[in-house]
Amino acid sequence: MAENGSGESGYAMLYPHGARTNVVVHLRGTPNGIAQPDHIHAGTCPNVNPKPAYMLKPVKHGTSVTMVHASLKQLLATPMAINVHESPSDLRKYVACGDIRAH
Repeated sequence: MAENGSGESGYAMLYPHGARTNVVVHLRGTPNGIAQPDHIHAGTCPNVNPKPAYMLKPVKHGTSVTMVHASLKQLLATPMAINVHESPSDLRKYVACGDIRAH
């Protein structure tokens, strides 16, 4: 879901690969030419721990694909969320956040 009036929203899919998980983030409304940092944080939106638990590749052109060194079971064991930041120079401004949940 969008945060701070960004207009950026989308979804993430998590694919288990044994002890690792492939995290694919898709966002609409992203700015052209800006790589937006995104991470997995402990907690739920909008109250995530500011220190990232897992680094993800930046969202570029609305997409980020990262293999995380944690199993899907580990990522679902405690509340976690994927948080997208406005830019590398403004990590304090969150533009999108989504809780990780099993469906």
